[in-house]
Amino acid sequence: MFRKWQFILGISLVVVLIVALVPGCAPSAPAKQEWRLAQVHPVGSDHDLRMIAFADEVREKTDGRIDITVYSGGTLGDWVENNEMVMRGALEMACVPTSPDYDPRLNIAYYLPYVVTSYEDARKIYTPGGLIYELTAPMFEGVGSHNLGFLPIGMSGCTLRDVPPSPGDPNVPKNMKIRVMPLKMCEICWEALGYIPTAIPYAEAYTAIATGIVDGEMGGPPFQGYQFRDIQGCWIQYNEYVEQWCWIVNKDLWDGLSAADQEIVSEAANSQIMGRWDYITEEDEKYRKEMADFGLEVIILTDEELGVIADKVRKETWPIMEGVVGKAIMDEIYAALGIAR
Repeated sequence: MFRKWQFILGISLVVVLIVALVPGCAPSAPAKQEWRLAQVHPVGSDHDLRMIAFADEVREKTDGRIDITVYSGGTLGDWVENNEMVMRGALEMACVPTSPDYDPRLNIAYYLPYVVTSYEDARKIYTPGGLIYELTAPMFEGVGSHNLGFLPIGMSGCTLRDVPPSPGDPNVPKNMKIRVMPLKMCEICWEALGYIPTAIPYAEAYTAIATGIVDGEMGGPPFQGYQFRDIQGCWIQYNEYVEQWCWIVNKDLWDGLSAADQEIVSEAANSQIMGRWDYITEEDEKYRKEMADFGLEVIILTDEELGVIADKVRKETWPIMEGVVGKAIMDEIYAALGIAR
Protein backbone atom coordinates (compact mmCIF):
# COMPACT_ATOMS: atom_id res chain seq x y z
CA MET A 1 0.00 0.00 0.00
CA PHE A 2 2.85 2.36 0.89
CA ARG A 3 4.53 1.73 -2.47
CA LYS A 4 1.22 2.41 -4.23
CA TRP A 5 0.95 5.86 -2.65
CA GLN A 6 4.62 6.54 -3.45
CA PHE A 7 3.87 5.76 -7.10
CA ILE A 8 0.79 8.03 -7.17
CA LEU A 9 2.69 10.86 -5.50
CA GLY A 10 5.54 10.50 -7.97
CA ILE A 11 3.19 10.63 -10.95
CA SER A 12 1.50 13.75 -9.49
CA LEU A 13 4.82 15.53 -9.09
CA VAL A 14 5.78 14.73 -12.67
CA VAL A 15 2.44 16.13 -13.95
CA VAL A 16 2.87 19.34 -11.95
CA LEU A 17 6.40 19.74 -13.28
CA ILE A 18 5.25 19.23 -16.88
CA VAL A 19 2.43 21.77 -16.48
CA ALA A 20 4.86 24.28 -15.04
CA LEU A 21 7.35 23.83 -17.87
CA VAL A 22 5.04 23.67 -20.89
CA PRO A 23 4.20 27.18 -22.20
CA GLY A 24 0.55 28.06 -21.76
CA CYS A 25 -0.11 25.28 -19.24
CA ALA A 26 1.03 26.98 -16.04
CA PRO A 27 -1.47 29.27 -14.30
CA SER A 28 -0.33 32.83 -14.99
CA ALA A 29 -0.03 35.62 -12.45
CA PRO A 30 -1.96 38.81 -13.22
CA ALA A 31 0.00 40.88 -15.73
CA LYS A 32 1.67 44.04 -14.48
CA GLN A 33 0.07 47.24 -15.74
CA GLU A 34 1.93 50.49 -16.17
CA TRP A 35 -0.27 53.58 -16.13
CA ARG A 36 0.42 57.25 -16.72
CA LEU A 37 -1.45 59.83 -14.65
CA ALA A 38 -1.47 63.37 -16.07
CA GLN A 39 -2.25 66.58 -14.17
CA VAL A 40 -1.34 70.17 -14.98
CA HIS A 41 -0.44 71.66 -11.59
CA PRO A 42 3.30 72.17 -10.95
CA VAL A 43 5.65 69.57 -9.56
CA GLY A 44 5.76 69.94 -5.76
CA SER A 45 2.24 71.41 -5.51
CA ASP A 46 -0.33 69.90 -3.17
CA HIS A 47 -2.05 68.38 -6.21
CA ASP A 48 1.17 66.77 -7.44
CA LEU A 49 1.94 65.33 -3.99
CA ARG A 50 -1.57 63.89 -3.70
CA MET A 51 -1.28 62.19 -7.08
CA ILE A 52 2.05 60.67 -6.03
CA ALA A 53 0.57 59.47 -2.71
CA PHE A 54 -2.31 57.90 -4.63
CA ALA A 55 0.07 56.11 -7.00
CA ASP A 56 2.17 54.84 -4.08
CA GLU A 57 -0.90 53.43 -2.31
CA VAL A 58 -2.16 51.66 -5.42
CA ARG A 59 1.29 50.23 -6.14
CA GLU A 60 1.63 48.95 -2.57
CA LYS A 61 -1.85 47.45 -2.28
CA THR A 62 -1.65 45.69 -5.67
CA ASP A 63 1.86 44.35 -4.92
CA GLY A 64 3.19 46.36 -7.84
CA ARG A 65 0.73 44.95 -10.39
CA ILE A 66 -0.59 48.47 -11.10
CA ASP A 67 2.37 50.81 -11.36
CA ILE A 68 1.32 54.44 -11.88
CA THR A 69 3.73 57.20 -12.91
CA VAL A 70 2.58 60.79 -12.29
CA TYR A 71 3.25 63.43 -14.95
CA SER A 72 2.64 66.92 -13.53
CA GLY A 73 2.94 70.40 -14.94
CA GLY A 74 1.17 69.61 -18.23
CA THR A 75 4.04 67.49 -19.56
CA LEU A 76 1.58 65.18 -21.36
CA GLY A 77 -0.44 68.02 -22.88
CA ASP A 78 -3.05 70.48 -21.71
CA TRP A 79 -6.25 69.50 -19.93
CA VAL A 80 -8.36 69.39 -23.10
CA GLU A 81 -5.88 67.01 -24.72
CA ASN A 82 -5.69 64.89 -21.56
CA ASN A 83 -9.47 64.44 -21.52
CA GLU A 84 -9.48 63.25 -25.12
CA MET A 85 -6.44 61.01 -24.63
CA VAL A 86 -8.11 59.21 -21.72
CA MET A 87 -11.34 58.78 -23.70
CA ARG A 88 -9.41 57.24 -26.64
CA GLY A 89 -7.21 55.08 -24.43
CA ALA A 90 -4.02 56.90 -25.43
CA LEU A 91 -3.59 57.85 -21.76
CA GLU A 92 -4.63 55.71 -18.81
CA MET A 93 -5.60 58.38 -16.29
CA ALA A 94 -5.82 62.14 -15.72
CA CYS A 95 -6.95 64.60 -13.05
CA VAL A 96 -8.03 67.68 -15.01
CA PRO A 97 -10.90 70.12 -15.57
CA THR A 98 -13.93 68.42 -17.10
CA SER A 99 -14.21 68.82 -20.86
CA PRO A 100 -17.75 69.01 -22.30
CA ASP A 101 -16.51 68.76 -25.89
CA TYR A 102 -17.94 65.26 -26.42
CA ASP A 103 -21.05 65.62 -24.26
CA PRO A 104 -22.32 69.17 -23.60
CA ARG A 105 -24.24 67.92 -20.56
CA LEU A 106 -20.90 67.68 -18.76
CA ASN A 107 -20.98 71.48 -18.51
CA ILE A 108 -22.74 71.01 -15.17
CA ALA A 109 -19.64 69.23 -13.86
CA TYR A 110 -17.35 72.21 -14.33
CA TYR A 111 -19.18 75.53 -14.38
CA LEU A 112 -22.75 76.00 -13.18
CA PRO A 113 -22.63 79.36 -11.35
CA TYR A 114 -24.09 79.46 -7.86
CA VAL A 115 -25.17 75.84 -7.77
CA VAL A 116 -23.78 76.28 -4.24
CA THR A 117 -22.26 79.19 -2.30
CA SER A 118 -20.38 77.36 0.47
CA TYR A 119 -17.67 74.75 0.84
CA GLU A 120 -19.99 72.52 2.88
CA ASP A 121 -22.72 72.43 0.23
CA ALA A 122 -20.17 71.91 -2.54
CA ARG A 123 -18.74 68.89 -0.77
CA LYS A 124 -22.22 67.35 -0.59
CA ILE A 125 -22.95 67.56 -4.32
CA TYR A 126 -19.54 66.73 -5.81
CA THR A 127 -18.57 63.67 -3.73
CA PRO A 128 -19.78 60.12 -4.53
CA GLY A 129 -23.49 59.90 -3.77
CA GLY A 130 -23.90 63.64 -4.31
CA LEU A 131 -26.08 65.34 -6.90
CA ILE A 132 -23.51 66.40 -9.51
CA TYR A 133 -21.37 63.29 -9.11
CA GLU A 134 -24.31 60.95 -9.67
CA LEU A 135 -25.81 62.97 -12.53
CA THR A 136 -22.53 63.04 -14.45
CA ALA A 137 -21.27 59.49 -13.78
CA PRO A 138 -23.11 57.97 -16.78
CA MET A 139 -22.10 60.94 -18.94
CA PHE A 140 -18.41 60.21 -18.31
CA GLU A 141 -19.01 56.52 -19.06
CA GLY A 142 -20.70 57.49 -22.31
CA VAL A 143 -17.59 59.26 -23.62
CA GLY A 144 -15.19 56.49 -22.65
CA SER A 145 -14.10 57.54 -19.16
CA HIS A 146 -14.81 56.44 -15.62
CA ASN A 147 -14.77 59.27 -13.09
CA LEU A 148 -13.23 58.26 -9.78
CA GLY A 149 -14.38 61.54 -8.26
CA PHE A 150 -13.98 65.31 -8.32
CA LEU A 151 -10.81 66.75 -6.78
CA PRO A 152 -11.67 70.19 -5.33
CA ILE A 153 -9.36 73.05 -6.24
CA GLY A 154 -10.94 75.95 -4.30
CA MET A 155 -13.72 78.53 -4.10
CA SER A 156 -13.65 81.12 -6.87
CA GLY A 157 -13.47 84.89 -6.75
CA CYS A 158 -11.81 87.66 -8.75
CA THR A 159 -8.98 90.17 -8.64
CA LEU A 160 -9.37 93.75 -9.86
CA ARG A 161 -7.18 96.80 -10.29
CA ASP A 162 -9.34 98.76 -7.80
CA VAL A 163 -12.31 98.06 -5.54
CA PRO A 164 -15.47 98.41 -7.69
CA PRO A 165 -18.60 100.30 -6.62
CA SER A 166 -20.73 98.18 -4.24
CA PRO A 167 -19.06 94.82 -4.95
CA GLY A 168 -21.80 92.97 -3.05
CA ASP A 169 -24.69 94.52 -4.98
CA PRO A 170 -25.13 92.94 -8.42
CA ASN A 171 -27.54 95.66 -9.50
CA VAL A 172 -24.89 98.39 -9.30
CA PRO A 173 -22.86 98.74 -12.55
CA LYS A 174 -19.17 98.28 -11.85
CA ASN A 175 -17.97 99.96 -15.07
CA MET A 176 -14.98 97.62 -15.08
CA LYS A 177 -13.85 95.10 -17.68
CA ILE A 178 -13.02 91.64 -16.36
CA ARG A 179 -11.36 88.70 -18.05
CA VAL A 180 -13.62 85.65 -17.96
CA MET A 181 -13.11 82.06 -19.06
CA PRO A 182 -14.12 81.53 -22.71
CA LEU A 183 -17.48 80.07 -21.65
CA LYS A 184 -20.84 81.65 -22.47
CA MET A 185 -22.07 80.95 -18.95
CA CYS A 186 -19.13 82.92 -17.50
CA GLU A 187 -19.94 85.92 -19.65
CA ILE A 188 -23.59 85.93 -18.62
CA CYS A 189 -22.72 85.39 -14.95
CA TRP A 190 -20.32 88.32 -14.77
CA GLU A 191 -22.70 90.56 -16.69
CA ALA A 192 -25.28 89.73 -14.02
CA LEU A 193 -22.72 90.70 -11.37
CA GLY A 194 -22.43 94.16 -12.96
CA TYR A 195 -19.15 93.82 -14.87
CA ILE A 196 -18.18 94.04 -18.53
CA PRO A 197 -16.90 90.53 -19.32
CA THR A 198 -14.21 89.83 -21.90
CA ALA A 199 -13.43 86.22 -22.82
CA ILE A 200 -9.66 85.73 -22.71
CA PRO A 201 -7.66 82.47 -22.32
CA TYR A 202 -5.95 82.19 -18.95
CA ALA A 203 -2.50 82.19 -20.53
CA GLU A 204 -3.18 85.71 -21.86
CA ALA A 205 -4.87 87.13 -18.75
CA TYR A 206 -1.76 88.63 -17.11
CA THR A 207 -0.77 90.53 -20.25
CA ALA A 208 -4.36 91.69 -20.80
CA ILE A 209 -4.45 93.23 -17.31
CA ALA A 210 -0.94 94.67 -17.49
CA THR A 211 -1.67 96.41 -20.80
CA GLY A 212 -5.07 97.73 -19.69
CA ILE A 213 -7.25 95.60 -21.96
CA VAL A 214 -9.16 94.49 -18.85
CA ASP A 215 -9.21 95.60 -15.21
CA GLY A 216 -9.14 92.18 -13.61
CA GLU A 217 -9.67 88.43 -13.91
CA MET A 218 -11.82 85.58 -12.64
CA GLY A 219 -11.71 81.82 -13.01
CA GLY A 220 -10.14 80.29 -9.95
CA PRO A 221 -9.64 80.29 -6.18
CA PRO A 222 -7.36 82.59 -4.15
CA PHE A 223 -4.16 80.81 -5.16
CA GLN A 224 -4.89 81.90 -8.73
CA GLY A 225 -5.60 85.46 -7.60
CA TYR A 226 -2.24 85.48 -5.82
CA GLN A 227 -0.50 85.04 -9.18
CA PHE A 228 -1.78 88.51 -10.20
CA ARG A 229 -0.77 90.35 -7.01
CA ASP A 230 1.77 92.59 -8.78
CA ILE A 231 -0.83 94.17 -11.06
CA GLN A 232 -4.07 94.00 -9.03
CA GLY A 233 -5.43 95.94 -6.06
CA CYS A 234 -8.13 93.73 -4.54
CA TRP A 235 -9.59 90.25 -4.23
CA ILE A 236 -13.36 89.70 -3.95
CA GLN A 237 -14.62 86.33 -2.73
CA TYR A 238 -17.67 85.89 -4.96
CA ASN A 239 -18.08 82.12 -4.42
CA GLU A 240 -19.77 81.74 -7.80
CA TYR A 241 -18.42 78.22 -8.20
CA VAL A 242 -16.10 75.70 -6.62
CA GLU A 243 -13.42 74.78 -9.09
CA GLN A 244 -13.06 71.01 -9.13
CA TRP A 245 -11.42 68.60 -11.52
CA CYS A 246 -12.52 65.14 -12.65
CA TRP A 247 -10.24 62.22 -11.83
CA ILE A 248 -10.79 59.99 -14.85
CA VAL A 249 -9.51 56.60 -16.01
CA ASN A 250 -10.11 55.06 -19.42
CA LYS A 251 -13.38 53.11 -19.26
CA ASP A 252 -12.15 49.99 -21.08
CA LEU A 253 -9.12 49.84 -18.81
CA TRP A 254 -11.34 50.28 -15.76
CA ASP A 255 -13.82 47.62 -16.89
CA GLY A 256 -10.94 45.19 -17.38
CA LEU A 257 -9.83 45.41 -13.75
CA SER A 258 -10.92 42.88 -11.18
CA ALA A 259 -13.46 44.05 -8.61
CA ALA A 260 -10.72 43.93 -5.98
CA ASP A 261 -8.41 46.17 -7.99
CA GLN A 262 -11.24 48.59 -8.77
CA GLU A 263 -11.86 48.90 -5.05
CA ILE A 264 -8.18 49.54 -4.34
CA VAL A 265 -7.95 52.28 -6.98
CA SER A 266 -11.25 53.88 -5.93
CA GLU A 267 -10.37 53.93 -2.24
CA ALA A 268 -6.91 55.36 -2.90
CA ALA A 269 -8.36 58.16 -5.04
CA ASN A 270 -11.17 58.87 -2.57
CA SER A 271 -8.66 59.20 0.24
CA GLN A 272 -6.89 62.02 -1.60
CA ILE A 273 -10.16 63.65 -2.69
CA MET A 274 -11.51 63.79 0.86
CA GLY A 275 -8.18 65.01 2.15
CA ARG A 276 -8.32 67.80 -0.40
CA TRP A 277 -11.86 68.77 0.69
CA ASP A 278 -10.56 69.03 4.25
CA TYR A 279 -7.69 71.24 3.09
CA ILE A 280 -9.16 73.74 0.61
CA THR A 281 -10.67 76.09 3.21
CA GLU A 282 -7.24 76.35 4.83
CA GLU A 283 -5.47 76.82 1.51
CA ASP A 284 -7.92 79.47 0.31
CA GLU A 285 -7.50 81.40 3.57
CA LYS A 286 -3.72 81.11 3.31
CA TYR A 287 -3.66 82.80 -0.10
CA ARG A 288 -6.18 85.46 0.90
CA LYS A 289 -3.86 86.34 3.77
CA GLU A 290 -0.84 86.41 1.46
CA MET A 291 -2.67 88.78 -0.89
CA ALA A 292 -3.60 91.00 2.05
CA ASP A 293 -0.01 90.97 3.34
CA PHE A 294 1.13 91.99 -0.13
CA GLY A 295 -1.19 95.00 -0.05
CA LEU A 296 -4.35 93.86 -1.82
CA GLU A 297 -7.69 94.64 -0.21
CA VAL A 298 -9.51 91.38 0.48
CA ILE A 299 -13.32 91.58 0.42
CA ILE A 300 -15.43 88.76 1.86
CA LEU A 301 -19.09 89.06 0.92
CA THR A 302 -21.75 88.34 3.54
CA ASP A 303 -24.17 85.42 3.33
CA GLU A 304 -26.96 87.92 2.69
CA GLU A 305 -25.06 89.51 -0.20
CA LEU A 306 -24.24 86.10 -1.65
CA GLY A 307 -27.90 85.10 -1.44
CA VAL A 308 -29.03 88.16 -3.43
CA ILE A 309 -26.25 87.64 -5.99
CA ALA A 310 -26.98 83.91 -6.35
CA ASP A 311 -30.70 84.52 -6.95
CA LYS A 312 -30.00 87.00 -9.73
CA VAL A 313 -27.28 84.96 -11.42
CA ARG A 314 -29.34 81.76 -11.37
CA LYS A 315 -32.32 83.51 -12.95
CA GLU A 316 -30.15 84.88 -15.75
CA THR A 317 -27.86 81.91 -16.40
CA TRP A 318 -29.65 78.69 -15.56
CA PRO A 319 -32.28 79.00 -18.32
CA ILE A 320 -29.35 79.23 -20.76
CA MET A 321 -27.80 76.10 -19.23
CA GLU A 322 -31.12 74.31 -19.67
CA GLY A 323 -30.74 74.77 -23.42
CA VAL A 324 -27.30 73.14 -23.23
CA VAL A 325 -27.86 70.18 -20.89
CA GLY A 326 -31.62 69.66 -21.23
CA LYS A 327 -34.65 70.46 -19.10
CA ALA A 328 -34.74 67.07 -17.35
CA ILE A 329 -31.28 67.54 -15.86
CA MET A 330 -31.95 71.09 -14.75
CA ASP A 331 -35.28 70.00 -13.23
CA GLU A 332 -33.38 67.49 -11.09
CA ILE A 333 -30.96 70.20 -9.95
CA TYR A 334 -33.71 72.68 -9.08
CA ALA A 335 -35.62 70.01 -7.16
CA ALA A 336 -32.64 68.53 -5.33
CA LEU A 337 -31.41 71.94 -4.16
CA GLY A 338 -34.88 73.26 -3.36
CA ILE A 339 -34.44 76.25 -5.67
CA ALA A 340 -37.55 77.82 -7.19
CA ARG A 341 -37.58 78.60 -10.90
